[in-house]
Amino acid sequence: MYRRSVYQLGDDYPHEGFVQRALESHFERLGFQVRYGSDLDFVCVHPVTHEQWWIEAKGQTSQVGLDFRTGLGQLVQKMTDEKNNYGLAIPAIQEFVHQCEKVDPWVRKQLNLHWLVVSEDASVRVIAPDDSL
Repeated sequence: MYRRSVYQLGDDYPHEGFVQRALESHFERLGFQVRYGSDLDFVCVHPVTHEQWWIEAKGQTSQVGLDFRTGLGQLVQKMTDEKNNYGLAIPAIQEFVHQCEKVDPWVRKQLNLHWLVVSEDASVRVIAPDDSL
């Protein structure tokens, strides 16, 4: 089972705890298995395809821009293999969408950086590096 972190702002939408739980459920339904021991919020691997996802999750706080940039920095520092899928998971709120739109498409393509947008119903929309929000 997943390690259950305690989040300062709680597990309600649009906070980080909610985003994290939605990610766990989403990838578990797709057959992925969690990998422990990473400094990132979520790392998983598919046992058949060996596809890997390395994801940093963020939720609404009083400083969305700062948290967004912190999340990107945390993710970039852990990028070890260009074959991995890397992602920043965010709640589907305008403040975070606006931050995502500030990242040039060529940067996302070079880093294989996906946006994982979590809605209030806990559904996860994966936006590939070649796609826009």
